[in-house]
Amino acid sequence: MTGMPTFLRLMATAPRGRLILLLVLMALGGISEGVGLILLVPLLDLLGSAPETGATHGLNRLLATSGIPLTLHGVLTLFVGVVMARNGIQFARERLATSVQFEFVDALRRDCLDAILHADWRWIVGQRQADHASLLLTEINRVGLGLNAGLGLLAGCAITLAYLSTAILLSWKISALAIISGGSIFLLLARHRRAALRLGQTLGQASRALHADVQNSLSGIKLAKILGAEHRQAEAILSTSRNLRTSQLAFSSDASLSRALFQTAGAALVAVYIYVGLTIWQVPMAEILTLVVVFARLIPMFGNLQQQSHLWLHALPAYAEVERLIAECKRVGRPRAGRDDPALPPQREIRLDGVTLCYDGRQEAALTEVSLRFAARTTTAIVGPSGAGKSTLVDLLAGLLGPDRGTVSVDGVELTPALQPRWRRAVGYVPQELFLFNDTIRANLLWARPTASEDDLRHALKQAAAEFVLQLPRGLDTMIGDAGARLSGGERQRIALARALLTRPDVLILDEATSALDFDSERQVQAALDALRGRMTIFIIGHRLLDLDRADMVVMLRGGRVAAAGPWTSVMRSSVASVPDAGCDPGGGSAPASVDPRNR
Repeated sequence: MTGMPTFLRLMATAPRGRLILLLVLMALGGISEGVGLILLVPLLDLLGSAPETGATHGLNRLLATSGIPLTLHGVLTLFVGVVMARNGIQFARERLATSVQFEFVDALRRDCLDAILHADWRWIVGQRQADHASLLLTEINRVGLGLNAGLGLLAGCAITLAYLSTAILLSWKISALAIISGGSIFLLLARHRRAALRLGQTLGQASRALHADVQNSLSGIKLAKILGAEHRQAEAILSTSRNLRTSQLAFSSDASLSRALFQTAGAALVAVYIYVGLTIWQVPMAEILTLVVVFARLIPMFGNLQQQSHLWLHALPAYAEVERLIAECKRVGRPRAGRDDPALPPQREIRLDGVTLCYDGRQEAALTEVSLRFAARTTTAIVGPSGAGKSTLVDLLAGLLGPDRGTVSVDGVELTPALQPRWRRAVGYVPQELFLFNDTIRANLLWARPTASEDDLRHALKQAAAEFVLQLPRGLDTMIGDAGARLSGGERQRIALARALLTRPDVLILDEATSALDFDSERQVQAALDALRGRMTIFIIGHRLLDLDRADMVVMLRGGRVAAAGPWTSVMRSSVASVPDAGCDPGGGSAPASVDPRNR
């Protein structure tokens, strides 16, 4: 990977008008630097009463033509004015460059999020979330810093060009010597720039590993405390952090070493330039002093250019990773529904015909030749042991996945990828792993439907048997903590159910969503669902919530296939007949589901 093509791609994404203005400010900054330095020559001549030289003759004539008096007062005034203009230009340039950097980072983060959110669900579940978090939080910021370094590199090149132009006007011989020797040193330090690129790749890997460890550790704090594993958990994070610090220190050390080498060599070269200019080429003292100022500024400027190139190369791997992710997400992207596209609710039936679905990396299909018919506004319980394919079937019904073979249709219309977004607008979903913000109950509910009124919120809470919220001291404005930690498991799940009902879905899917409910809460939610029967199509994964013999249909899955389907009594007889020794336990146990007293 080379830096210039990538930098040009980055520049192409920046706002055209702001980028042109930035380049103009860079050019003006370089010109003002050169003018300020050239003015040192007549100033030194006036201070030393030295005779006019060939190098300053043209400048003195230009000043005389412009009406500026060739006096100490006039030249000093002009010099201060040029410096003030240069500083104003530099301030505007730096502010604009920072603004462009922030806008670029925000736009790049938005593009990444948009690409991930619209990628195929099957691809998403195969990725590590911590890698995406690291990219969105850390790597994109590193790209922004690299862009800033690239802009700084452009500005530095403009100023360096102004310095060299000034030096050439004063003495082309010394300038040629400086360009050749300085360029040679810059080439000799190419190894350090290649090292910066390699260290950038290592840093990205270490950063992703640290994000993964931190995310896993924070999720497992409760278990770590119970097992007394706090020290091991902390040590795992610190070990990964040390690897990250090693990469960062290696980059910092390499950058500092290259800067020290450049400045040391530059100081030696300035001494050579002065000696050669005075003793061999007989350059006048005023010009020599001005050249000393020029080269004294050029040396750290070259060092700064080396540093900026290091930072830019250091960020290149991060940008390559961002580009790779966006390209991959687009490759597996799915069609998007328009803002005004209506939902696609079922009026008659939902059908699966010969559906087979496989996941990458697995030899056995998650679902094999599944054919089912669900009448609209009926309640279906989907049961089966762990790994039977229940979650995959739910993802199909929710419109998150499409089959590899076979069809899923609604009222005779195949649910193609183009129609899936519209279908999902008709679906309310309560997952097994609840997702709640560290915010108020109101904010968590409104996340599903921002335009909901106070009455809508209360009605949804009532439907979900979650009216306990209204009895809390702060009611809907109660803070629930990280992932709802201040609530019980049953309270969290009822709030999640209320959030799903707030969208007024035509299809409601509960994916083991009530496993943490106590007996009383379960009965309350059961009564709420009874009130919804006949008004929406309901799918319930697992059998604890609802008497299975009260469901319109029970689907028994085993090994990705439909083992039985129909009323619970017929499914139970079929399951017992097929497994006479172990009995039938749709949840994966050894006893029939009907022995649970809550299912009576």
